[in-house]
Amino acid sequence: MKYAFTLIELLIVVAIIAILAAIAVTNFLEAQTRSKVSRCLSDMRSMATGLESYATIYNGYPPYGRIATDDSIQYPATVNNLYDKMCFAGSCLTTPTAFITSFFDDPFAINYQTNKEIMRKYEYLNMKQHIANFATPPDYAKDLIPWWGYWRMVGAGPDQDRGLDIKLNVVYDPTNGTVSDGDIVRSQARSGNSPHP
Repeated sequence: MKYAFTLIELLIVVAIIAILAAIAVTNFLEAQTRSKVSRCLSDMRSMATGLESYATIYNGYPPYGRIATDDSIQYPATVNNLYDKMCFAGSCLTTPTAFITSFFDDPFAINYQTNKEIMRKYEYLNMKQHIANFATPPDYAKDLIPWWGYWRMVGAGPDQDRGLDIKLNVVYDPTNGTVSDGDIVRSQARSGNSPHP
């Protein structure tokens, strides 16, 4: 007498394999996101060392530039615009003295088509310069340096919309799931993600 699997048994095995594959793929994607977040934090830590080395020599932090909504670049920035695409550190960190060897690519900043070389880096803001660039400083300007320190860096985070979230005071929090909304932030005063109060 020959024994064979029934159709029901085969369907159950296929269903179990599909469920296990779905769990494995989800865990793989989550691991990739966690790895990119770790890379962001490591890159920002290295850049922070470069910023502090620069400040030791020049008695202040490097100026920042801006990419406006029309993709024009201003360096150093002399105005603030809530809708600017990005604020960035200039080449004074890499030349003539290499405080960092090169600017790091943000692993989440992949969907930019214009000004790619700058837009794919981490955002940088010199807080003293930022406050000075306000035509009329808003009430919260007095709290920026006590909260952030003299500089702040921002990475896009898993939602890939760097800069927009931090302007709305939304920082990435992995406890909300690895694809949660928010930017990855590091500042002189805060090494981890902390929203402004």
